[in-house]
Amino acid sequence: MTSAYQMTYDNLVADIINYMERDDAQFVAQIPNLIGLAESAIAAQLKTYLQLTVVETTLSANQVVLNKPARWRKTVSMKCNGQPILLRSQDYVAQYQAESSSGTPLYYADYDYNNWAFAPKPDATYPIEILYYSEIQPLDSQNQQNLFTRECPQAMLFGSLLQAQGYLKAMDKLPIWKQYYDDSLAALKQEDNQRRIDRNVTVQEP
Repeated sequence: MTSAYQMTYDNLVADIINYMERDDAQFVAQIPNLIGLAESAIAAQLKTYLQLTVVETTLSANQVVLNKPARWRKTVSMKCNGQPILLRSQDYVAQYQAESSSGTPLYYADYDYNNWAFAPKPDATYPIEILYYSEIQPLDSQNQQNLFTRECPQAMLFGSLLQAQGYLKAMDKLPIWKQYYDDSLAALKQEDNQRRIDRNVTVQEP
């Protein structure tokens, strides 16, 4: 009995070689980079429930800067004591810190790529809940599977083949694989949208 197909890094490499009908050393050596580029492209284009992560942490008294979690990509929302904290510009948050008394954090901003800033300055320790899109663990020979190989193997394959066509300068075949790749992402987005709907409620996008 044949087992169900499960994409791994090794069989993705083998599939790329078979589809491209190229097994020369120079092309094979480039395959890890092509897979990495495909992962980056998917991550940039796809924002679904699959990539959402929730973190619960705390802000200490007088703490106005908080480190972002490892593999943070984009903040969705924050709450303090169950109440929303609103996103503002860094200039707004800095001015609010300077001009307001300490209290419950009401606003946050991207201080830089690795940190958030909060205002007003906390007057006590507060629980913070953060919902964000996270980067996935990249594929390699030591990490054979990740979120994309499990949930969207077709996008990984077509995305890698699209990158391979560009690398080989096979411009006549680029539109073919781009269409396959775009269709696979569209199907994933449609499936994700269905998760936002039940019989009674449709979630409205901002």
